[in-house]
Amino acid sequence: MTFGEKPAVVSPVISFNNVVDDACERLMERQIKYSIRHIQEMEERLSCIERELDDFLSQRGKGLE
Repeated sequence: MTFGEKPAVVSPVISFNNVVDDACERLMERQIKYSIRHIQEMEERLSCIERELDDFLSQRGKGLE
């Protein structure tokens, strides 16, 4: 090494198991986020369907009077 050069950074040896564990954790986090988003979308759809049903039943009830 000559004067003024930075020494090489030695990174720790990463085992294959650690790489797989990290990848699995990231995939699990993504799946959880996707599932939460999907549940929220389903809740919104259900709310719309409930409103439509309420409207339908109120219109039907008016027609029977």
